[in-house]
Amino acid sequence: MAGLMRQRDWKSTPLGDPAGWPDALKIPLKMLLTSRFEMWLGWGPDLSFFYNDAYIPTLGLKHPSMLGKPFKQVWAEVYDDVADQVARVRDGEATWNKALLLLLERSGYPEETYHSFSYSPLYGTGGAVEGLLCVVSEDTERVISERRIDMLRQLGMRMVGNIDQQSVIEAAFSVLNFNRRDFPFALLYLENEARAWSADAGRLIDHPWPLEQAASSDIRKLPLSAAMDWPTGAWKRPPAEALVVPIPGAGGRRVFGSLVLGLNPHRPDDPHIMDIARLVAGQIGGALANIDVLQSERRRADRIWSYSRDLLVVIGADGILRSVSPAWTRILGHAADIVVGRHLRDFVFADDLTSTTEAFERATRNADLTAFENRLVGSDGKTRWFSWHTSTEQDLVYSYGRDITEQKDNAAALAATEAALRQAQKMEAVGQLTGGIAHDFNNLLTGIIGSLEMMKRRAGEGRTVDADRYVTAASAAAHRAAALTQRLLAFSRRQPLDSKTIDVNGLVDDMAELIRRSIGESIELDFEVGPNLWFAKCDANQLESAVLNLAINARDAMPQGGRLTIRTANIHVDAEDAARSRIPAAGDFVMISVADTGHGMTADVREKAFEPFFTTKPMGQGTGLGLSMIYGFVRQSGGFIDLNSEEGKGTTVRLYLPRSEAAQRKNDRADIENPVNRTDRNGTILVVEDEAAVRAIVVDALRDAGYRILEAGDGATGLKFLQGSARIDLLVSDVGLPGGLNGRQLADAARVLRPNLRVLFMTAYAHNAKVGAGSLEAGMELIAKPFEIDTLIDRVCRMIDEAP
Repeated sequence: MAGLMRQRDWKSTPLGDPAGWPDALKIPLKMLLTSRFEMWLGWGPDLSFFYNDAYIPTLGLKHPSMLGKPFKQVWAEVYDDVADQVARVRDGEATWNKALLLLLERSGYPEETYHSFSYSPLYGTGGAVEGLLCVVSEDTERVISERRIDMLRQLGMRMVGNIDQQSVIEAAFSVLNFNRRDFPFALLYLENEARAWSADAGRLIDHPWPLEQAASSDIRKLPLSAAMDWPTGAWKRPPAEALVVPIPGAGGRRVFGSLVLGLNPHRPDDPHIMDIARLVAGQIGGALANIDVLQSERRRADRIWSYSRDLLVVIGADGILRSVSPAWTRILGHAADIVVGRHLRDFVFADDLTSTTEAFERATRNADLTAFENRLVGSDGKTRWFSWHTSTEQDLVYSYGRDITEQKDNAAALAATEAALRQAQKMEAVGQLTGGIAHDFNNLLTGIIGSLEMMKRRAGEGRTVDADRYVTAASAAAHRAAALTQRLLAFSRRQPLDSKTIDVNGLVDDMAELIRRSIGESIELDFEVGPNLWFAKCDANQLESAVLNLAINARDAMPQGGRLTIRTANIHVDAEDAARSRIPAAGDFVMISVADTGHGMTADVREKAFEPFFTTKPMGQGTGLGLSMIYGFVRQSGGFIDLNSEEGKGTTVRLYLPRSEAAQRKNDRADIENPVNRTDRNGTILVVEDEAAVRAIVVDALRDAGYRILEAGDGATGLKFLQGSARIDLLVSDVGLPGGLNGRQLADAARVLRPNLRVLFMTAYAHNAKVGAGSLEAGMELIAKPFEIDTLIDRVCRMIDEAP
């Protein structure tokens, strides 16, 4: 697309020469062209249309002729569906659509498609909205597949338990009437009956369909005359084609009749519709076959023994087979005279022998069996599933077994289909998470890249007046990106935690004034701290953040004022309580609860409360990562979280943190609250970092602080310094190093050579190396990337000063 854009003569368009395009257009356009997400951008009064390579399949035949054309011309066929959203974007409001139905003419006809997309305003240099950015993903195949799977599942359920032909027809009617997108109209022709699925299709009963051919052949597709007034179903446009589908009989029997199904006019080349039609006809045919069998059995009750399709068996109390019906031979292949006189266990599959013996013993005690399932072995060595019912009289057990092998196979196939559907839903959730991350990071990167480019532009012009403003903007965006990364790591339980023994009551007491200022005067704040509270094992900073986050959420839930109550208590969870309440583990926990009297949550909101990027707050007032971050922090700390909320009655969130056995308080954050005086520092520091830019910054900062620096780009080089004779007061190492020797392994090797060496680990992601909470040895500490230079220097100064 970048190549096509360079070939275009833009000077003759309303946008003019690209050299004069504003940065407000060029910056998002550059982001769009380098993204692998489907994106398009409209600019100017007519929203001149730009798009990236990922969006080409959505345009179809309209590519590349629509490049630079007005948006209203590009998607003229659906513009009315989104015109109100375009107007809202021009007013500065972003919009979102979930799987919106759009009839796109990208293939030469109006095609049924579903797209999830967002419209975001693009602001010009004057602060007015001058463009629109759209990030989109196509959901067509998922939506249509789910619709069809749901129809087939509902049809299968409704086909079970019918006792006559009419009940089968009514059950099929009730399901297909809810899917008039795939089949706008449907007709059923049986030997003695013809029915229309819907009232508007009744006049088609006498139409000359080729039913005789369908009765002896496979499914047929027919063109429909445009001169006739066909039922449109869920669409405004009538179908152009129909299927004539034979309803199969059971076991190779002649067909029961035919289905005539009008086809979706917006999917004329659908490759799967014939298979779906076959499945529909097959389920109806299967139900009719069951009805036919049932009626045949009733008509021939006097000969049921000889002609039964089920196994009819008489067994003595000793387990010896006294008599079997011919079905035994038909289904399992054993001749009746060979079976009679042998023990039941001779024919039971080995894995089912114990359960079958126990069930037979119950049957002999007049405890009739119902739907007991086991497998019998046929003469060919293959097993078949049977569902057994019994009745006992004196010392004989009368049994009949229904062959359910096909149902078992169908159930397995359905389970596989549902597993595939769940996987598709998981991928959709991953896509939603990825889209949310991309949205936030793209906004932040736009601020960083734009600021840097403006600084470069101004520097080239010799103008440095606004440099501080751009530096501040880029720095603020970078810090917000770092905060977002930490929230994502907290949600995924991958953030590096500095777990210590915490006096929770003391921590809550220290936070009281901060919480009061945060919630405002209209909310009454109560503290109910538990006596003799145990110490907890967790990261103090993360716990403070969690409590403050919950307090702010509670404030937002009480816009008219209310009561916020923070409680602490000791909680013991035994194994029985843990199993009953699905708590991850038993043990002693310190509980911190934050309860409000606000508007509460609906059931739907409660279910999604811990999902990433889910928020009920207005656009721009919440990231949707708060509760998911708290959830991840608590679980990573070895605890669990409980949420109780009822609409109109408030919300209570309880955090359960594992008890610490330490005997003294260790709420020690002196390195944060009391920075070390770092003037006139001496000592030698070995810095090991594979990222050259990061290494250069760390080395320059520590050298400016007065330290002598040795530097290495990998673990092997760092180990050579440690094996030498030079004095080294502190090892500062990244955790993830290339070359097979990571930071923790380097530190362990260093401790062998220099037992008292202090080690400061730097990490952005501590999951795959043993430097997490509770695994650091004495003299080892951890600092999480990204960090501020002052924080790094303060930590280094303190560790060197505390060295033996």
